[in-house]
Amino acid sequence: MFTIHLIAYTTATEQGIARVGTDHTTPTHDELTADIPGLLTAVDLGREPQYTLRYENHTGTMEKTVGAAGVERVGRVLMNLVDRDKVWNIECFDAEGYEVTFAFAVFTS
Repeated sequence: MFTIHLIAYTTATEQGIARVGTDHTTPTHDELTADIPGLLTAVDLGREPQYTLRYENHTGTMEKTVGAAGVERVGRVLMNLVDRDKVWNIECFDAEGYEVTFAFAVFTS
């Protein structure tokens, strides 16, 4: 199963956190160097947290599981559809089932 891992990294010119996809338990060296040019050090911070977006439209209740960036991206589309009365009752839940909708900027503006 393809998963995204968060990787704390350093290169000769920067440090940060990158998203690296893998089919393995942890990303391989080849996957890390392909996604992080000039990689010097890397620490796997674990799998990217996943969120469940739930909303309703004229066909019923819909669900989509995405990472945080996906919540913001899909959330913008959903908010646009809300303005046109095509979608309603948007909710976002973390992996433990807690409602976290307003933890995302897209739903607070």
